[in-house]
Amino acid sequence: MDVNEGCYRAFAANQLMMRSLLERRKDKSSSSNRSNCDTIRRTRKSIQQVYRELGPNMFRRSFRMEYSTFSLLFAKIKPQLVRTMGRNRRKKRKHAVNGLIPLASRLGCAIRYWAGADPYDLMLVFGISYTEVHTSVTYVLDAVNLTKSFDIKFPTEHAEQYKIAEAFKAKSKADFDICVGCVDGMLVWIHLPSKEECERIGVGQAKFICGRKSKCGLNLQAICDAERRFLDISILFGASASDLLAFESSPIRVKMDSPNFVAPGLCLFGDNAYINRLFMATPIPNLGQHTENRVDKDAYNFYHSQLRINIECAFGILVNRFGWLRKQAPVQYTIKKTLATVSCLCKLHNFLIDRRLGVDNTEQETIAEITPQDELNIAVEGGVPLEGVGTSQDVVPGQLLGSGEHFDDDPRYALRRRITQMHGDNMLPRACLLNHVMERGLRRPVHNVERNGASRR
Repeated sequence: MDVNEGCYRAFAANQLMMRSLLERRKDKSSSSNRSNCDTIRRTRKSIQQVYRELGPNMFRRSFRMEYSTFSLLFAKIKPQLVRTMGRNRRKKRKHAVNGLIPLASRLGCAIRYWAGADPYDLMLVFGISYTEVHTSVTYVLDAVNLTKSFDIKFPTEHAEQYKIAEAFKAKSKADFDICVGCVDGMLVWIHLPSKEECERIGVGQAKFICGRKSKCGLNLQAICDAERRFLDISILFGASASDLLAFESSPIRVKMDSPNFVAPGLCLFGDNAYINRLFMATPIPNLGQHTENRVDKDAYNFYHSQLRINIECAFGILVNRFGWLRKQAPVQYTIKKTLATVSCLCKLHNFLIDRRLGVDNTEQETIAEITPQDELNIAVEGGVPLEGVGTSQDVVPGQLLGSGEHFDDDPRYALRRRITQMHGDNMLPRACLLNHVMERGLRRPVHNVERNGASRR
C-alpha cells in the first residue's frame, strides 16, 4: 500500500467518524445538553405517583404537610413559578429526552430538600439530575418570595393588633392583655463567607462569628403572634451582633417608635437582651433574696415568660419542619441566597399555620415526626438537635437560641439608662403588669418554684 492510499483511508475514516458524531448530535432521542455525552435515561415521577407510593401518613412526614395542603401551595405559587423559570433560564432547550420535569415535582423536590433530604436521594425519587435538584430549589425559592400573598407584614390596623392581644390573653394564666407580639433572635448557621464576598458587601469576616455558640451565622430577629406566626423578620447583622443591636437597627423598631403605629396600651414582650420601654416589656432582672417585692416580681417574670416563650416555640416549629435550618447552609450559598431561603421558609411556616387554622381545620395540630432517613442526613451533616421545653410537646433549637444575649453593643448600659430615664420606669408597661400581678395576688406555681430551687442548688 503506497503513501497516497494510506492517507486516503485515514481521511475517509476521519470523515466517517465526524459524520457519525454529527448524526448523534442531531438525533434527539439519544442526545443531551452535555456535549459528547450520552443521555442518562431517567423516568420522571409525578407528585401524584409519589403520594400513591408513600401513602398519606408517610407523605405528611416526608413533605412536612398533607397532600391537600401541598396541592394548595402549588396552586398559589404556580404563576410565579412559571414566570421565574422563564426568566431564569439562560438557554431554551429544544428537546427533553426524558420529558419535561413536572412543576409540582419541582415544588416537591424543594420541600423535601428543605425538610432535610439528601439531593442524591431526590434524584432517584423524582427521576431528575443532581443539577436539576438544586435548580428546582432555586426556582421554588424565587417563586415563593415573589408571591405577594405570602409577604410577612406587621399589622398596622389597631383592630388587628387588639385581636392579637386578645389571643395572647387567652393563653395567659395571668390575663395579660397588652401583648401584641413576642420578639427574640435565632442564629442562622452558615459557613464563614469568603473574603471576596465580605469585601463586596462591606462587612468583615469577624462579624459573622458567634463566640458564644462557636458558629458562623446571621442574626435573625423575629416577632410572632399567639399562634406562632411570624409578624416580622429581619436579618441585618452577622452572628457577632447582640439581639439589642440587631433589633434597634431593624425597620420594625423605627416603626414602633413612630406615633400611633402601636395601638394604645399594647407592647411587645422580649427577654432581657432588649430594653424595657414604652413598646417593649422585659423581665425584671437581678431578683436577689433582699429585693423589694421579690415574690411579686418573680411571679411577674414567670407569667411574662409564659407568653414570651411563644417566639422560641415558633423557632422550634420552623426548624422542626424545615431541617435545613438545623444544618450549616451549603458552602456555595451566598449571603444573599441564604437570606432569601430563610425568608422563604418563614413564609411557608406562616402559610402552613394559616392552613391549619383555616375554616375547614382539616390539618392536624402537631407537626409530623421527621422521617428516620432525613434525621440521619441532618445528623451526619452535624445538624443541631431539638430540645424539649418543660413538660409540653414543644421543642426548640437550643444551640441556635440565645446567641445574641450579650451586651457588648451597649457598653456600660448607656443606651438602657438613657431610655429608662427618658420615660421613667413607673410609666412603662412592665410597671402596669407588675401592679396587675400584685393586685391579684398572683404567684409562681408551686412546682415551678420547686424546680427553680432545685436548679439553683
